Amino acid sequence: MEFLDLAPETGTAAPGFGRGAAMVDVDGDGLLDIVAANDSMPNSFFRQRADHTFEDAASLWGIAHDESVSWGVLVTDFDNDGDPDVYFLSGGFPGQPNQLLRNDIATSGVLTDVTAQSGDAVSPQRAFGGTALDYDLDGDLDIFLTSPNPGEANVLLRNDGGLFFTDVSTAAGIAQEGTFRHCSAGDFDNDGWLDVAVGAFVGPNKLYRNNGDGTFTDVAAAAGVEAPHDNFGLVLEDFDNDGWQDLFVPKYLLEPTGTSLLYRNNHDGTFSDVTAGSGMTGQTDMGHNTGDLDADGYPDIFIGTGNPAFPDDIRLFLVNPDGEGGFSGLDVSDESGVTANGPVRCHGIALGDYDQDGYVDVYNNNGGPAGLPETSEPNFLWHSQGNGHGWTALRLTGVISNRSGVGARSVAFTSAGREIHRMLRAGNGFASTDSPIQHFGIGPDESIDRIEILWPSGVVQTIVEPPLYQVIDVVETADGDPLFADGFESGDASAWSLTVP
Repeated sequence: MEFLDLAPETGTAAPGFGRGAAMVDVDGDGLLDIVAANDSMPNSFFRQRADHTFEDAASLWGIAHDESVSWGVLVTDFDNDGDPDVYFLSGGFPGQPNQLLRNDIATSGVLTDVTAQSGDAVSPQRAFGGTALDYDLDGDLDIFLTSPNPGEANVLLRNDGGLFFTDVSTAAGIAQEGTFRHCSAGDFDNDGWLDVAVGAFVGPNKLYRNNGDGTFTDVAAAAGVEAPHDNFGLVLEDFDNDGWQDLFVPKYLLEPTGTSLLYRNNHDGTFSDVTAGSGMTGQTDMGHNTGDLDADGYPDIFIGTGNPAFPDDIRLFLVNPDGEGGFSGLDVSDESGVTANGPVRCHGIALGDYDQDGYVDVYNNNGGPAGLPETSEPNFLWHSQGNGHGWTALRLTGVISNRSGVGARSVAFTSAGREIHRMLRAGNGFASTDSPIQHFGIGPDESIDRIEILWPSGVVQTIVEPPLYQVIDVVETADGDPLFADGFESGDASAWSLTVP
């Protein structure tokens, strides 16, 4: 799999002091746009044109000039009205109020700043990492925030509707203080309630198990993943497609020894360290994300250094199960082309198929501290050249569940007897948001027999013999009967059979 940087040609290079990034269709025209959070300079809003180039849409969408310290960005539908809103995590280390923009593009053409009316979403403490999740399964998306300040605690913001949020951190049991960095939501114990993994720069990591009653319990020690590793975030990801989410712990240590860590889920609430023999990198990591970048069905790891003291090459690791209960990692950074631009300080990493060719592309938001002008760096848009592997993709719309479908789990069963597992997330890696379209690369397999979708509500939908090379729109229905969204086209509708067990 080869990648080419098309940022200069597409108008998305925008040199600066980049932090989190998002690749989401903001204006509802069917094309993925890009939002980039920046340190002490205006955030970037890139609207995609029909020819897959981008224009600066800040003025078009009514964005006021603002040089706040934006650290990350969550772009998802917080008010369940059918279009994604934009939530900037602000402050990072210095601390500033967060910003919430309501998406009114369909009605008035703009993103409206509703921060002042959003309750505790403003959260003026230092917001460093964040993820959106429906922790209480009430059908709307809540927000989990981390703070790097030892005197400040993690924050859980409950969505009370109408883009109004209430801080329930203490009652939920997650208000621990520490030097926390980034976080990831997932369901590591497969009980249907989303958990949160939090990385610590100094001290123990946190693995908050959702108790299903509005509270969480830190089970990192019991699960075997508490050990300090001076990291910039944890990622829950099913690397071996066994239906249980594993854990990636990136390394930030400046020492030449040691590597990032891979933990395998043991299916009993514990994890085993299977880093040995995985070929995992020892490179310093601030930016990271996971996704299937070679369309073989297995998630891979994309790493950026981000260290303000020195830039370094971007790394791409292809991860596969080794057949012996561990993982085999292959560093393809050079041959894939992602080192072609040389060393850089990479933070935000957003994944999505922006040009709709079926293969996942990568946007890197780069740059060092705003206080060091010499660390201003251009961003990269890595366009996948494809490799001929078959694929299909799902675009989900929740009805009982949250409108964005965040937390929905899908599994594709291929003609070769393989399972490919995906969970829809909003907020991963360096406080970034991937495209909500779920891609299923099938590698050398010929076809997909069926895809099962488990919604957060518990509704299950099954797509029998889905065609390859299409994005399929699926709507969750209250009565359990599957429904394609408007605009779905199939060459032979009679070939489709959707069932709910």
